[in-house]
Amino acid sequence: MCGIGGKLSFTDPSGDALGEAMADCMPQRGPDDRGVYVSDPVVLAFRRLSILDLTPAGAQPMASDDGRYRIVFNGEIYNYRELRERLDGYSFDSGSDTEVLLAAYEEFGVDCLEHLRGMFAFAIWDEDAERLFLARDRMGQKPLFYRHDPGTESFWFGSTVKTLLSDPAVEAQPDLPAIREFLTYGYVPGPATGFTGITSLGPGEYVIVDEDGLRQDSYWSISFRRQFDDSPAALAHRLRDKLREATRLRMRSDVPVGLFLSGGIDSTIVAALMDSLTDRPIETFSIGFDESAFDELDHARTVADTFDTNHHEYTVTTDSVEVLPKLVSEFEVPFGDPSALPTYYVAQVATDDITVALNGDAGDENFAGYDRYRYDRLAGYASRIPRPLRETARDVAADLPPSLQARRELQHARRFLRGANGDPVERYAEFICHALGDDLRGAWNDDAGDTDGTDELATMREAFRNADGPTRLDCLLQVDIETYLPDDLLVKADRATMAHSVEGRSPFLDHELVEFAARVPAKYKYRDGEAKWLLKRAFAPEIPDSILNRSKQGFGVPVTEWFRGDLRVFARGKLERLGAREPFDRGALQGLLDEHAAGRADHGYRLWDLTWLECWFEQFVDD
Repeated sequence: MCGIGGKLSFTDPSGDALGEAMADCMPQRGPDDRGVYVSDPVVLAFRRLSILDLTPAGAQPMASDDGRYRIVFNGEIYNYRELRERLDGYSFDSGSDTEVLLAAYEEFGVDCLEHLRGMFAFAIWDEDAERLFLARDRMGQKPLFYRHDPGTESFWFGSTVKTLLSDPAVEAQPDLPAIREFLTYGYVPGPATGFTGITSLGPGEYVIVDEDGLRQDSYWSISFRRQFDDSPAALAHRLRDKLREATRLRMRSDVPVGLFLSGGIDSTIVAALMDSLTDRPIETFSIGFDESAFDELDHARTVADTFDTNHHEYTVTTDSVEVLPKLVSEFEVPFGDPSALPTYYVAQVATDDITVALNGDAGDENFAGYDRYRYDRLAGYASRIPRPLRETARDVAADLPPSLQARRELQHARRFLRGANGDPVERYAEFICHALGDDLRGAWNDDAGDTDGTDELATMREAFRNADGPTRLDCLLQVDIETYLPDDLLVKADRATMAHSVEGRSPFLDHELVEFAARVPAKYKYRDGEAKWLLKRAFAPEIPDSILNRSKQGFGVPVTEWFRGDLRVFARGKLERLGAREPFDRGALQGLLDEHAAGRADHGYRLWDLTWLECWFEQFVDD
């Protein structure tokens, strides 16, 4: 795990100063070493977090034996040992996966991507051809930002946005359409970033840049079209083998390895597999809350006791939200998932004991674990009720007294009714979006924002059009894997862990496992009202019954309570300043906070989005 950056310009080459500035921007991504390579017209910058081969032999930028190629690489190639054995004719000076990756590119060119099993973002400079090749892993675990200016024939890239902004030629300007999407989804859908002219390379994509310009293409995509016809028992056996192998590969490390343990089924399965793969107690780390409805520490302790782990805990309190500006700095993009806060803190707790942390991320997307899949199914049934009856129920709910309107159960019911009245995309949007329709327009002046008439669900509609699964549930899973997973969940996992120089790894993100899960029929993922049916059957013998049979809690955060408590004063000041910016409505923003604080409505997530956004403007746009 590292940080990379660079610039290629055929008209405005840069020198050591830019390379050093780029490396200076990302110390947390690589506290162990740094390196800069300059050779007109390219600059490469690197920060190292040592995971494999801790000696100087693994330093970067790394050169090929003949000096033609230079690589900067962020991530892990989990099958590097197996790939190394296949690369006949190459002599290796290190035990690093970086050297294997460079040799694979020499051997296979762009097709090297087909041989990689891991998470990565890397750039390889071809000195002879004056060509830069960049690629990102299939699932989008490692970030890679870039800016291309055809007018000056210049191209910038980096693991962080700050890397690009370290060049005075790159300005931080807000991308208002992308910010509007952020307020809808709670994240900025890729390839947008919230910054005008700065793009995120998509999962499973690569870019080639030379004097002829920029060429971008995809080398992988997920498909749900072909389904297995095996029995559930056979599929469960294959699933066990694949997840065990994915876990074994992710335990490869020359530094201490542990596990972020939530007490849910996914991280518990990873705990069971790790325990079976080592003869030493594993280090586990969990986060809890003072608010009992959000606290899972008791469940995590049950798992820790079952596998006799060395267990560590931390409780997030209201005072912890003071770290919000720090989170904004680390994440760099508008980001509305409050679970970034506990993820940040669990990484902080872990950093004294481990450098690599496994987790259960993507278990829900692969095996239908989210409650929203069940809600969508129920809304589909409700949509068959005659429309006049549905609309009457919706109107009655809307006319209830404010004291009832604020109840979380009623808000869920209203979203359910709105979803039942919408088309299939709008139905799902009700369960996943932070603000839609009037809720969004009430705080955003479309005329001022130059987004009048914009389809707020355009990104989601495109994802649904591309989904090829045979059932509605397959399509929902595919949409989440291609949108929510890379743009929300994996952004959170990468930024929150790297803020403390900890590398996060998830066996459920192994692309071979993801491909396998996509072919498992939906009827074995959600069956008889039970989510993750096949996954639970596959690992039932190892999992405590109290974990196996508990309902999903999710990594929730008590933002509703926080914005009625100590965070309210902080938020009021931020919303006052945000309201002075175009295209926001100051009165509407303050009204949201007042309504929430008085208990007349629950705007917790929207207030988190808006408070974060003002912090983002102050740190990245105003400076």
